[in-house]
Amino acid sequence: MEMARDLALHFDPALLASAADIILDDWQADFVRADDPQIAMLIPRQHGKTEAAVMKALPVALTEPHSLILIVSPAQRLSDEFVRRARVAYGRVKDAPSLVGDAARRMEFDNGSRILALPGDNEGDTLRGLANVRLCIIDETSRCSDALITAVRPMLATSKRGQLVYLSTPNGKRGVFYETWTSDDADWHRIRVGLGDCDRITPEFLARERKNLGETKYREEYLCEFIDSDTAAFNTSIIDAAFSTEVRALWR
Repeated sequence: MEMARDLALHFDPALLASAADIILDDWQADFVRADDPQIAMLIPRQHGKTEAAVMKALPVALTEPHSLILIVSPAQRLSDEFVRRARVAYGRVKDAPSLVGDAARRMEFDNGSRILALPGDNEGDTLRGLANVRLCIIDETSRCSDALITAVRPMLATSKRGQLVYLSTPNGKRGVFYETWTSDDADWHRIRVGLGDCDRITPEFLARERKNLGETKYREEYLCEFIDSDTAAFNTSIIDAAFSTEVRALWR
């Protein structure tokens, strides 16, 4: 890439969207620019999550030689879709590093950077062995197993600028994503995207979704509320109330 543009992208990676003829929403641009080591994003359905993730990954691959970017989803087809969209966006960028390896599940550039789409429909055993990951994006984190996330996290251990990103809608009051979002851990940068942050979805469409999905599913998918499963034997609040952090002497 041209040195001037390469330098500009280093300081503002969101500029690559213009080069790829993509108009980012404000929240997407903020996400692309965020350099926090750990980012959790709570986002409604169909709000541009994949597009934002693509524009998060591409500037890293194109401007930081020998970077390894991982995309993990609960289903391989979702990871593959990410690579497909990344390939389309890359094709619009002039004077970018050349592709030397291109397949359904990976992109490899002549600057040594790689984007890999990995399966997330297991316990993470097949993912072990990768290291020095610059950027790891876990799509629909709430639907990935805790074991998978546990297997992925150490891959960033030796990366100087490693970033771990959780992107998801809610999926009940359980799992790593729920615990991360609701915790008071200041090490996480949390981004909440609301219905008003995307003007491409009309009120008429949302009204139909509310009617067809039902109130509970609509609140989860579009209002991003963490809701107990209808099939759970006990409400989460009841279970939490059954435990106490107070230590009492047994002989009293």
